[in-house]
Amino acid sequence: MKLVGELKDKVEKAENQEEAKEIIKEAGMELTDEEMDQVAGGVYTHLPH
Repeated sequence: MKLVGELKDKVEKAENQEEAKEIIKEAGMELTDEEMDQVAGGVYTHLPH
């Protein structure tokens, strides 16, 4: 999935994945965690524990 324009800017500025998901939900979309990982310019990165 590719986000564009103002929505993409807002998602890129989100401080964490939950904030990004809320922004996307407010835009009328629902994404799984896997889809969030695939969003162009996504803010969520899997880090080793």
